[in-house]
Amino acid sequence: MAAVNAGKTARYMSRALGRGGGSTLPGFLAQRIYPGVVEDLSQQILQGCVLVTGTNGKTTTIRILADALHGSGFRVITNPEGSNLWRGIATALVIHANGWGKIGHSRGTIGVFEVDEGALHQVVAILFPRLIIVTNLFRDQLDRYFEVDFVAHLWSAALARLSPSTAVVLNADDPQVAYLREQIPGKGIAFDLDDAKWARFGLEHAADSRRCPRCHHDLAYEVSYFAHLGHYVCRECGWKPLDPLFVAKGVEIEGLKGVHFRISTPDGDRYFDTHLAGFYNYYNALAALTRAACLGLDLSQVQEATKRVSGAFERLEWAWVGEHEACLVLVKNPSGFNEALRLILSAGGASKRMVFALNDNGPDGRDVSWIWDVDFELCQKGACLAAVSGKRAQDLALRLKYAEVIGSEDRWGDKTALSAGFLIEENVVRAFDKAMDRISVGETLYVLASYTPMWTLRRELVRRGHLDPFWHTKSAQRPVVL
Repeated sequence: MAAVNAGKTARYMSRALGRGGGSTLPGFLAQRIYPGVVEDLSQQILQGCVLVTGTNGKTTTIRILADALHGSGFRVITNPEGSNLWRGIATALVIHANGWGKIGHSRGTIGVFEVDEGALHQVVAILFPRLIIVTNLFRDQLDRYFEVDFVAHLWSAALARLSPSTAVVLNADDPQVAYLREQIPGKGIAFDLDDAKWARFGLEHAADSRRCPRCHHDLAYEVSYFAHLGHYVCRECGWKPLDPLFVAKGVEIEGLKGVHFRISTPDGDRYFDTHLAGFYNYYNALAALTRAACLGLDLSQVQEATKRVSGAFERLEWAWVGEHEACLVLVKNPSGFNEALRLILSAGGASKRMVFALNDNGPDGRDVSWIWDVDFELCQKGACLAAVSGKRAQDLALRLKYAEVIGSEDRWGDKTALSAGFLIEENVVRAFDKAMDRISVGETLYVLASYTPMWTLRRELVRRGHLDPFWHTKSAQRPVVL
């Protein structure tokens, strides 16, 4: 009781004082007071726990599945803020417990948790999940996780510890993820895309998995969809992924409006519509449907949830600023940045006005060398760069110079110099304001930024009344003190 109530009080005060959402501190305090709080609370969840891990798509996948479960009558305990390290999961459990330190004994209670790539082995050891899904594996935060082989090794060790009763859902289009089937003691279930309309022949230069995870020879790709996701086989040892039970086909993308597609399931075809823009969001919806089927849900609930769910925090978030519209897009690795650029540039109309922002703080990752694998060359046509910003604005400007997006006539020495409408400004709020001043009425400004500059900009837009706060004080549950 002491641990739970201390956590609840910390969350309420954090939100009431405007110091954040209280998504990690409550869990930290509760564990300091009683180290067994997570294990005790999780054992009270009668329907067990479902975990989602991977580089991209975790938050959106969780939102779709949680909505579908709620529509099916379940009480869902989750970490919707995206706080996916151990303390974030502890916080989610603490805030759903009552003042007596009890989750409650409802048979419809289920836990659905987003888990950071590096935290899976810790979480598996305590939560004993009934189902795990692995979305994909891309190079991300190199200072924490190094290359993808290191993360794949962590996952292999974690999954090898699972009970044979735990099912694992895998993205068959990702070689490193598909190969995890070799380490799973229980059932493996795969999903993939099969649509020649979107196929590319050959891998992008930014692909992170090119070799067979079993024998380390080059994989032979029949087609690829983006990065290293596609259909492949190893011609040396004969390894290929598990045959998928759920396959997406007939994908139709309507620019920034959404995606339509058909999914082949063991029980027949299902048609899906989503307002989540981007080719990659088909994977998120497909992953959610596969998990829902494994949980025995009515798939029509997933269809409805896919229609209802909007983009997660800072994932294609829109705001009106005076007579202009701003679109905020979180980018954190080469594959995600490339797909964001393709999505924005695929929309019709005039050249797209963009601001790129990059920091090297802890949440962003100290190593920013990954920007050299972003296909900024896509911006040579269809884009009009307005500004680069952040602590590593000069690094971005240099990369864009080599991509021939901006010319050598730009004055690199003056951080606030304007040259042919292009701005280098480390302060992301000032860069945003100056870019807004230079676009025409009715135009949209697209801001593609890493974590901390995005948080800085969003806080200022909330302060000015252009966006709703992500943390709502009124939604903070008042602590129950006994």
